[in-house]
Amino acid sequence: CPLPQGGRGVFGYSLKSVAAFFLKVILFYALLMIPWPGVSEGYGYVYRACGNTFFRSFGSAGRVYFAPISPVPEGKDAKDTSATLENIKTRGARGTMDMNSRLMGYLPTAFAAALILATPVPWSRRLWALLWGILLMSGFAGFELALRLLDAFSDKNVLAVFSLGPVGKASVVILMKVLAMSPVSAYIAPIFVWVLVTFRRGDWVKLLASPT
Repeated sequence: CPLPQGGRGVFGYSLKSVAAFFLKVILFYALLMIPWPGVSEGYGYVYRACGNTFFRSFGSAGRVYFAPISPVPEGKDAKDTSATLENIKTRGARGTMDMNSRLMGYLPTAFAAALILATPVPWSRRLWALLWGILLMSGFAGFELALRLLDAFSDKNVLAVFSLGPVGKASVVILMKVLAMSPVSAYIAPIFVWVLVTFRRGDWVKLLASPT
């Protein structure tokens, strides 16, 4: 049957405007994912710097040192960051954890940015939302990293700093698999952040209002 109001079918928005939004999301995301010179290297540097700032001390005896993997790896999915884990109470007890800062941080942040930039609200609001979105996505990446470190420092070996017990350990493993290891989380978390930082109460009233 024909759509009412000249084709308004999704909360009063025309299918044409909805399609335009998704096309803009794809465009912005594609632009952000282009391997611009220095972008991946710059993000990796910031990722490691934040890791060394916030996770240098992990618990009472855990120490973590982030450094770039050398030589520089090739390929967008190559691991570019190495974290050295140490238990200072057990001399010589060290382990390493390699990771890809692009997949863990840049990719979900870029998706959140694409959603925000494509939203039809005034540009002043978009820019503020973009700033908050980047900060929140950085916090999400930090939470993912903290889960990985907590899992590593709670294994039953010489690196063990925490004793979580069976229930606590299982909870950490499940959270890590859902949030840090599932590729789906790279797209779900940005959607929540986009909604949180971009829309106001008045937007929801207009969005959910029945078309007249």
